[in-house]
Amino acid sequence: MNSNSNWEQICDQVQERLLKNAPLTVESSKVLRSEILKCLTTASDDGRLGTKLHQIHALLKMTPASKGIIEITGGQRNFKRIREVPHFERFDGCWFDFAIFVNENYKPAEMIGFNFEIRFLDNNPIKFLRFDLNLSGHDNQEQGMRFHLHPGSDDLMIHSAPMSPLEILHLFLYGLDIPENPRN
Repeated sequence: MNSNSNWEQICDQVQERLLKNAPLTVESSKVLRSEILKCLTTASDDGRLGTKLHQIHALLKMTPASKGIIEITGGQRNFKRIREVPHFERFDGCWFDFAIFVNENYKPAEMIGFNFEIRFLDNNPIKFLRFDLNLSGHDNQEQGMRFHLHPGSDDLMIHSAPMSPLEILHLFLYGLDIPENPRN
């Protein structure tokens, strides 16, 4: 056994532990969508979200079920990070979008994948932060990294704490504030 195979075993163990502890069930996709809507409208009322109420309703979408799988989106996927693509915007100009896949073939329903990405202002040394739970069978699962985050680089992946989509959304809305005097 070499060091690389040790790392692969460690990644598999971490992935198993994270997925076992991750809160990945929901009553239904409709209930999850309504919880997300409530979170976004509350953040708007709190002054944390610059996106207007009518825009929130337009950006938060749910696809019809396809073989029991439903996708909830907030804005459009935007891996090229083009600001003109529809997204939510925080009070400070940071902006984000997300996609969540829910399998309603199970009771309770299971979140089988998601990605949440927030982009920071140009003067921030970190350009973006993305949390991913890749769908089962994705290449990252083979690497033991199905649940991971990207801290400012698509090429850099770190195991992520087992957070639910609502927890990540709250982090984006109420955490991750840009400090007035950032450290060098």
